[in-house]
Amino acid sequence: MAPSRVVLVTAASGNIGQHLIPLLASDPNLKLVLPTNRASSLQAQLTQHKLCQPGSNVFIEEGSIKEPRWFQGLLASHKVDTVILNLTGDDELFTTLNCLDFMARSGPAVKQLIYVSGCMPSDTSESIQRHIITPCSSAHVLVKPLIEQKIEHGGFHFAWTVLHPTLFFTNDLRSKPGMLEKGVFDVPFGEAGLSRVAPWDIALAAKNLVTAYNNEDNSKKWSQKKVAVGSRKMFKGSETARLWSEALGREITVLPGTEEGFDKFEDGFGALAGPAWGRDMRLMHEWFAVHGFGMTEEQYRQQLELLGREPEDYAAWVKATGSQWV
Repeated sequence: MAPSRVVLVTAASGNIGQHLIPLLASDPNLKLVLPTNRASSLQAQLTQHKLCQPGSNVFIEEGSIKEPRWFQGLLASHKVDTVILNLTGDDELFTTLNCLDFMARSGPAVKQLIYVSGCMPSDTSESIQRHIITPCSSAHVLVKPLIEQKIEHGGFHFAWTVLHPTLFFTNDLRSKPGMLEKGVFDVPFGEAGLSRVAPWDIALAAKNLVTAYNNEDNSKKWSQKKVAVGSRKMFKGSETARLWSEALGREITVLPGTEEGFDKFEDGFGALAGPAWGRDMRLMHEWFAVHGFGMTEEQYRQQLELLGREPEDYAAWVKATGSQWV
């Protein structure tokens, strides 16, 4: 039987995508369209999951979603009805707004958008201004509420749901060399506390939203909604260091949320990703250190309904990951 739904997923090889694609591909009612500018690399990755075999419902398309006519053609040729949009980078605003315009121009074919954003304190514009726009100067953070405003007030014909993940567990993997070689967790989290999220929980939330669209009542429940995904508990920098110390069996210290700590973090991240990204990530962590990053009790309960279970436990993940390194 031919698939009844066609889902386009951006960033299929990313932190979320590598967990999401196997979930979606296991549903014979779904056809997946995966745009990428590195088709051979994505093909190799999916082959490990025994996807993209003859007769598979997964289609890799090589090209750039930054190319308007190519992306629009992709939507039309595959008759895409659902788009899972997960983008980041220097030109995130430019690319995302173009993608939304492509979807709007596709006519009634595209019926559902799932947009992966960042965790917001609430849905109100006043709260976002007070907690994010005024105190935060990080470009890759500020781009999210602007895009959300366009989604919410753009008059689009398709249903949409915004996922608000908190800080990924797997970001800690960048600090592995520093912890093993120097005993230093090289990110200044500060002591205001950060909610943590497993990328596979975000993937499960997105998959459940795709499935929900098959049921009219469930579709209405999640349409035009924003759903946070992550832990209710907020982990301080000192607690993060303690968890890794216990997992690795050695003392781990964390960069302090001070000028010196932020300087070291900016220099280190900038050496890997470039000075502009080093500064932008510093600005985000300075904001974290003062305001924290988490969710309300109501947002947490809403998440449980979407996931169908408790989110993964960060402390348990640290313990398991550290035992593998040791």
